Amino acid sequence: MELPPAWQRPDPLRGLEKTRWADLAHGAGVDDFLRRAAQGDQEACGELERRLLDDDTVSEASVRAVPFLVELGASYKVPGASRDRVIFLLAAMALAGAGFTWDGKRTRRRWNPLRRELPRVAPDWITQARYAVAKGAPKVFDALGGAEVACSMALAIAVPEVAPKHVVDVAQGIAFAGTHPQALVEAACVALHLLLDEATDDAWAHGIAQGDPELVHAYENGGFPAHQPAVVTAQLMGYRYAFQAAYGRPGAG
Repeated sequence: MELPPAWQRPDPLRGLEKTRWADLAHGAGVDDFLRRAAQGDQEACGELERRLLDDDTVSEASVRAVPFLVELGASYKVPGASRDRVIFLLAAMALAGAGFTWDGKRTRRRWNPLRRELPRVAPDWITQARYAVAKGAPKVFDALGGAEVACSMALAIAVPEVAPKHVVDVAQGIAFAGTHPQALVEAACVALHLLLDEATDDAWAHGIAQGDPELVHAYENGGFPAHQPAVVTAQLMGYRYAFQAAYGRPGAG
């Protein structure tokens, strides 16, 4: 019997040594953390999260690491706990709110009163990280197949424009089955809304927040950037719900 594609994929870290990680800002040790994460080392997964998404900020190392993270997320040879964390990291990097400049400062996503995004100081690692994740995400979706899991919803929320048709079916299955935890249902509803390219306004985003008192407080008290489009706010909320479904609320005992 032929193995599923996710089992047939080659070494997920092939070519890792071709990048001089130590020469990249925030890149020192990333190659070692990737190798350890591929073996299921959860401490290494945590180090990747801190190194590649430093306070919601991406860097050149983040962009260079995306293809390897994609391969880890798409390979069944990688232990499940590591795969899930890597996929969540990919989604979070696609939604990053800031990027490092060449001199180590942060340039953040900002919008004018018309909700048009303002240009950022070069190099724009925010856009490059999102494009890199969007390019690789179909491999991850194909590997996940019909699995009704939180990391799939997180990635669909982050890059809905590249999610294949079967992800819509997965989101519908979660949203309407009546058997899943509420946080996962909330995430699936956001994912489904984005996948179907339905209109997103402030009222809808405010409604999404109602499932989490902290989100309601943040939404009503300036916890999101000024003039941020409702769809971006909904994505960030949806990601939070997906994360809660997998790991509980941040900071919860």
